[in-house]
Amino acid sequence: MAVVLSVLLLFCFCFGFHVDDVTGTSGHTAGVFSWYNKFSMMNIDELNRLETGIRNAKDDLMSELMSFPETGTVSTISPGCIKDTVTFPIQALDAFGKPRSGILGESFYWLGNFDECTSLGTYQHCVADMQINAPMNNGTTNLTVPISWGICMPKSCSEDDIEILIKQLDVPFFHLNREPQTGKSDKPPGVVHCNQIPAKSYDAGFICVVTLSSILGFLMLLGAAVDVYIRWFESPQNINGYQRIDSSPGTVDTKSERTPLLTGGTPNDSVHVEVQRHNQTPKKQGFLTRFLLCFAVNRSLEKLLNAKQGDKSVGCLNGIRVLSISWVILAHSLLYPLQQFLYDNTIEAYDFVKRLDFTVVIQGEYAVDTFFLLSGCLLTYLTLGKMAHTNGKLPWGLFYFHRFWRLTPVYAAMILFIIFLDPYIGSGPLWYRYIDHPSCEKYWWRNLLYISNFFPKSEMCMDWSWYLPNDMQFFVISPFILILLHKVPKVGAGLLATLTAISIIIKASLTAKYGMGGGVFGAGGVAGAYWDKIYDKPWTRISPYFVGMAVGFIMVRRPHLRMRPIVVLCGWVLASAVGLVVIYVVNNAFYRDWSLAEQGIYNGLGSFTWASCVGWVILACKNGYGGWINTFLSWNFWVPVGRLTYTVYLVHPIILRNILFSSSNPFSFTIIPISTRFTGGIVLSHMVAFVFALAIEFPFANLEKLLIPSNVEKKKSEKERNKEQA
Repeated sequence: MAVVLSVLLLFCFCFGFHVDDVTGTSGHTAGVFSWYNKFSMMNIDELNRLETGIRNAKDDLMSELMSFPETGTVSTISPGCIKDTVTFPIQALDAFGKPRSGILGESFYWLGNFDECTSLGTYQHCVADMQINAPMNNGTTNLTVPISWGICMPKSCSEDDIEILIKQLDVPFFHLNREPQTGKSDKPPGVVHCNQIPAKSYDAGFICVVTLSSILGFLMLLGAAVDVYIRWFESPQNINGYQRIDSSPGTVDTKSERTPLLTGGTPNDSVHVEVQRHNQTPKKQGFLTRFLLCFAVNRSLEKLLNAKQGDKSVGCLNGIRVLSISWVILAHSLLYPLQQFLYDNTIEAYDFVKRLDFTVVIQGEYAVDTFFLLSGCLLTYLTLGKMAHTNGKLPWGLFYFHRFWRLTPVYAAMILFIIFLDPYIGSGPLWYRYIDHPSCEKYWWRNLLYISNFFPKSEMCMDWSWYLPNDMQFFVISPFILILLHKVPKVGAGLLATLTAISIIIKASLTAKYGMGGGVFGAGGVAGAYWDKIYDKPWTRISPYFVGMAVGFIMVRRPHLRMRPIVVLCGWVLASAVGLVVIYVVNNAFYRDWSLAEQGIYNGLGSFTWASCVGWVILACKNGYGGWINTFLSWNFWVPVGRLTYTVYLVHPIILRNILFSSSNPFSFTIIPISTRFTGGIVLSHMVAFVFALAIEFPFANLEKLLIPSNVEKKKSEKERNKEQA
């Protein structure tokens, strides 16, 4: 397993891809190579005619613009548009998209110069979805190629006006495309899309969200001010670096008191101080004060940046968590442009994906399985530990409420951000594809109920958030297993093994029926069924979670697991070998089609096997058999970064898609641009997550402690009061 983690670490910072979204675009994968093969079948004369026709199309459009008032369709075009198109400034003509080289490599975006066009003030940049129908094989067949063409037109011209104008182009095989790829929208597909700045008018939703954000910001600052006041003027001694000299006269008595930074908090949230007062008891903080302290940005910052690890903590989990989310971000930073044909060398990109050293990257699905493993492991380890001290009794109602409260505030805030704020963040020639989020506007409630994975992907708001409903559904059924593991360990372990086997069989059977989506794995199976039938369903995803529960159970039952050196050596060798097979065996599917049976066996066992390998790493590291791997994964640096993982997971696709659709030109699939985009994406994602964590995640966690203090804290408070009275 050391080899596996080393390889993952290296490649996660050099390349990236994510198989969960690849499966959704497998038809596109096959289509890329199909187009390339058709291009390669064209003879030299056909290629020359194609090139000449494309270049003449732009000149014909210019000529049409110059003679616009004399055309026969003037009556159907708005008068303002006719007037403003009599003459064109040279900047507008220069901003038009020009045919690019690399058509054979799938360079289908001729976007022009967006900034040059919009800088004219009275002009707007529009994108026309065109289509090339190029004759080939001596005219017996046609090659259909979509082209997105950027044009600079007066603002007085509507999209309909521009469509009418473009229809007059007299090029035999170059015309408007009636089925453009405009992203997720319920609107009828258009062929001309003009970008406005801002992209939408500032509606009531925008104003409400901005107001709520301002209130949160005010509470953060006000809470910090209250905290500073308390530390300076109500505490006579130095507390966390704040100091005030008490000049009150009289005899001074000394006694010890435990002053919590947040009432109802945990011991880690508190400090011990010596209070020097003359016959004076500490002032009890009112509810309003404690409420404001929940939002104090300085306290949240202290908690976030605290890198200390407890003696009983499993330090390697922090490193595994951070590396896994980095893997996912890297994957999506490569995949999103590929989905939108936004690489100017798409053929080369797919050739690169087929490389053996890139295989570890396209297996990014296992990063998600690692998160399921960690979730099940921590839940079992912590909950069984508590049950051991309470004779198996826990407030299960609060158990569920805590989980819902832990996940939902940031999740809901992200949905609000996507619907009401995100459209105003960026601009660019392709921004129109991103500003509408009808699935979120219609089906946001499914996300907050954590049931969105039971519906088609096309109806899913924040489709990358499919992990959350699965994790919540696993959490809901976990108490039944945990109770058995506590009271009847053998029965609980047997049930865990049985449910794991059932999940593996179901996933393998469904994959053998529907296939893994074609593309990499061949043409077998049902197109488009992999996501909605298999990929995001809890009954196919739960096996790594069960493996995590088994690992947590072992950690509780055998807190100091001792193993012989030969067992440790065999464990690392076996985990490494099996992990490498799981990762790299799929590369074979690029060179021969896998049968449905082969796909079923691989997909059914892959997630379980990978989770078992990572589970060994956790057990080995916790019990002192991890060596330098444990030293690296337990590095204190991972602790504060790991606290941002959940928020980074939610926000990073928004950041990456903003970068993508704000771009004025297609991307290049080469190492340096890829590395730059990944680095920018991961840094920006953590910066935005940092803000969301301070403004929402940490304050709402504090509010839970304020409104529902734990029984432990209540008992501690009662003991302290009894001591003071005595």
